[in-house]
Amino acid sequence: MEASITLKAIGKTFRNNTLLADLSFGVEKGSTFVILGENGAGKSVVLKLLVGLIEKDVGMAYIHGKDISTRGDEIRSITGYMPQIIDLDDELTILENLEIFGRLHGLSVRDANTNALNWAERLNFATNLNQMPNDLSNGNKRLVQFARALVHDPHVIILDEPTTGLDPHSRIKVWDVLDKLHQHKTILFATQNFAEAERYADRIAILHEGNIKMDGTLERLIETTHGLSRYRLSFSQPPTDEFMEKLKAFPRILRPQVKGTELEFYSRERKQFFKALELALKYELEDIDTSICRLHDLFVGLTDGGLE
Repeated sequence: MEASITLKAIGKTFRNNTLLADLSFGVEKGSTFVILGENGAGKSVVLKLLVGLIEKDVGMAYIHGKDISTRGDEIRSITGYMPQIIDLDDELTILENLEIFGRLHGLSVRDANTNALNWAERLNFATNLNQMPNDLSNGNKRLVQFARALVHDPHVIILDEPTTGLDPHSRIKVWDVLDKLHQHKTILFATQNFAEAERYADRIAILHEGNIKMDGTLERLIETTHGLSRYRLSFSQPPTDEFMEKLKAFPRILRPQVKGTELEFYSRERKQFFKALELALKYELEDIDTSICRLHDLFVGLTDGGLE
């Protein structure tokens, strides 16, 4: 399929810190692509670079085939961006914030007003249009930012932690809108919310220390765990040092960690769980839980190590 967003060997440093290192990936037109990463991984840097808020040091980046370094104005007209921080103009009403953004992105006065009113209705903040941003809750400000990113009907939608600070009902509204737009827009969003990534993304990239560690569909990423499962054993008291020492006799039990009265570990072999269970029965075991590894487990394994 045709690429909507393409990054090739992007590098970015700031004050001798490497933010992005030889970063390359592509987003297919009409797809939803998510970048997962912990704080400081470089997610926001990637998005800001694409919308022209920061400059890359090396590499090439394109949106709809247009070089972001030489055709920035054209790219901004077809791109909608929602930053992670709240950056509404406090000296303008909510309606004026939306209208001006639409005008800056090529809409007529009439279309900017019509689109602003439409999104305010759809996202249930129409009664706030004549208020100033400081009169709104942070959750409502985030909804306004979301509407602002969409007000000029962009072809490419770039969102940085779009549901941060939203209540459950507002989260549903945002994803209901994106589900509908997904049919004819390219959507790129950054998040730390694994459930949202699993539910809404066509493809997922795991960003760690400025580079993509894995990239693919959820099904493909899960397949890379090769049957890895997560296990939890709950005890009446925290596992003793003696128990943990004995557990070391099972080298195929991966990444054992104690969290209060629970022991969590991973393994690709069911019989390893049975060995640990047999040992745990001698130490006041109260409950067990098993599950196939999902995106969260894969992410932890890649970024913290210990699941190889």
